[in-house]
Amino acid sequence: MKVTFLFLLLILNLIPATVSGSFEHRSPDARVEAMGGAGVALENSPFGIFYNPASRAAEKNRSAGISYALPFGQSSFDSFYGTLQTNALSFDRNGCAGISWLNYGSSLYNETFTFLTYATKVAGPLRAGISAGILDRDTAEKGSESTLGVNLGVLTSLSSSVNLGASIFNLNRPETGKNGENAPSTSFAGLAYKPSTDIVLNAVIEKREKKDARLRAGGEVRVFSFLNLRAGFTTGPSTFSGGAGFIFESLQGDIALVHHPELGTESWYTMRIAF
Repeated sequence: MKVTFLFLLLILNLIPATVSGSFEHRSPDARVEAMGGAGVALENSPFGIFYNPASRAAEKNRSAGISYALPFGQSSFDSFYGTLQTNALSFDRNGCAGISWLNYGSSLYNETFTFLTYATKVAGPLRAGISAGILDRDTAEKGSESTLGVNLGVLTSLSSSVNLGASIFNLNRPETGKNGENAPSTSFAGLAYKPSTDIVLNAVIEKREKKDARLRAGGEVRVFSFLNLRAGFTTGPSTFSGGAGFIFESLQGDIALVHHPELGTESWYTMRIAF
């Protein structure tokens, strides 16, 4: 089992833009991943802060969510996510704060992220947010190592149908371990367009440190009051994704499948509630 795990870890590190180096940006939302991972300009989701720390600013409801991601059928690399967001801030009626958590890996290699987020309306439609927290890595060889990561984001509306967003994760490139290794930064910039209340189209440019930029794009259409269908793609490498969202009052469940040309299929499963 250990040999198999190490072999898979080596393969994943050799393939660009997949689940690779320490403390890289990870994505929890099945809704967004079904649309190619293009989430930087979306709003009103508890998982939005994983794509843009500003995404919850000026929202009027509390929300929470849990998520599970299984990459390429390998449970040794699965991820669990949880998030709780609130707008009940006595000092800022346009502000939102929250706490989020992520666990990735197995007993041989494990990463845990725990961070706090604060977002607010700055001026007009412009919103800004920051998240910061502890990144912890635990390996069978080196034991536990921790560092502090900082993320920033901005989001604005050009009209009632167009949002623009940008974010950067691991802005401070935190040092990890004793060898001076730095966690890589990842930047996103993109837009969300709603030509109608039942359709959303997204396009995002992602730039990971020391890697080529890649395009993420996709869309969502509401086919029934309780059902949304989604599809998307990415470049570098080329992946194709699809999924569905099921809505029951304030509760929503989502599933996403993403096909990678060399590694196979990844899957995401998400539950969220607004209250």
